Amino acid sequence: MIPRIAIPYVQSGEEDTALSKLTHVKSLSAQLLVCVLLSFIVAVLSFVALYALGNELVDHTFYSERFADKMSDRQFARLQKFVTQEKITSMKVNRLNVWSLNGGDAFLSLYLEDALIFQSPVAKDPALDLENLDTEDVKVGRKYNLVFYDGVAAQAFLYYYASNSFYFWMIGVSGVLSFVVFSMFFVSFVNRKVHYIKKLKKELDILSGGNLELPVTVKGSDEIGELASGIDEMRRSILSHQRSEDEIRSANSQLVTAMSHDLRTPLTSLMAFLEILDRGKVVDEDQRRHLIQQSLAKAMSIKSIADKLFEYFLVYTSEWEKPSMQMQDADELFLQFWQEYAFALESHGFTVHTSFPELKGRIEVNIDLLRRAFDNLYSNLVKYADPLQPIIISYQRQDGQFNLLLSNAVSGRRDRKESTNIGLNTCSRILHMHNGSFEKTEENNIFTVSINLPLVP
Repeated sequence: MIPRIAIPYVQSGEEDTALSKLTHVKSLSAQLLVCVLLSFIVAVLSFVALYALGNELVDHTFYSERFADKMSDRQFARLQKFVTQEKITSMKVNRLNVWSLNGGDAFLSLYLEDALIFQSPVAKDPALDLENLDTEDVKVGRKYNLVFYDGVAAQAFLYYYASNSFYFWMIGVSGVLSFVVFSMFFVSFVNRKVHYIKKLKKELDILSGGNLELPVTVKGSDEIGELASGIDEMRRSILSHQRSEDEIRSANSQLVTAMSHDLRTPLTSLMAFLEILDRGKVVDEDQRRHLIQQSLAKAMSIKSIADKLFEYFLVYTSEWEKPSMQMQDADELFLQFWQEYAFALESHGFTVHTSFPELKGRIEVNIDLLRRAFDNLYSNLVKYADPLQPIIISYQRQDGQFNLLLSNAVSGRRDRKESTNIGLNTCSRILHMHNGSFEKTEENNIFTVSINLPLVP
């Protein structure tokens, strides 16, 4: 057995590669701290594993019996060569002290006729542990026959002992490799963040170029992730605002085009009537009165369109400011509205079928805006409903919402209806401001409006 320093063997645990879990830590500084701790733990485990592996490797190489015998043979060859070159005789064995001091990791004992004639000075190398070995009585090491210059042969016992330098080298290499593991683990985390920041920079460059359709990558919940989330939220807000502006611009453009047509028709007729009156081409008083009445009717038509247009833009501008809301009893509010409208329709000669069951709830509304929307629906019924067919007005509570249904047959005066649908568009905007919905359909000459508004228990 080759003596050496006893270094305990420690079983290493499995390496925990949990970098991906660091994203669950919210603070970036906390992530860095956790990463340093994990890197240190992994480095320590790597050192223990590398040391254990190196320990076994050194034991089976530099401290094995086979290696010791090989090195003993080599040392004896050097010893025999030294004796021959220095002409050392059996009577001058003390000159071998020179070889012993320069002979490396070897302990030499010489016996002549079983009498000890020379022994190497006890080395101070801790690898040579002779604490319990009596070198005066015990022949230790590999046996050789050493021939002196005078021809006398002596028994040489050469004991090779490996120094601890191999262990020191092995510990040093394990430490360096463990530091490399620590650096790789830590740099891997830092590279993830740097790669993510570079990716965000590329995406921001694309956004700054005007392409707002590209979503911003959001990873983790740390400061960088929150920054990316805020940028993406801002992108979506700007994109939504731009889309709304485009839709409003397109709708307003179509509205202006349609309004110019709707205003031009009664305005042309009004100008023709006034021109006839101005040139005195009136046959009698009855014709003059008729032209005046027609002119007044066309003027009222123009005023009605102008009022609708003003109302439309009034509602549009109200969307930029949240309207003041009031909590109202749903039954009291809607029953009052639609009973009045039903009575007014009946006074115009319409047949009205109503159904107003109890709603049992409250609703948060702006009464002025809601009345404006319902007035538009009522006006639409008066203008375009067929007086020979019944009008159906009903509402009910459905899935926690107020559901209003208006249904009427379209009259033959349909060709004279306003082509812009300003009143219905105004209704739609007002109801969306109340978090409700507005739908209109027409099938088989039956026009139907469906309205939903959220109720509060």
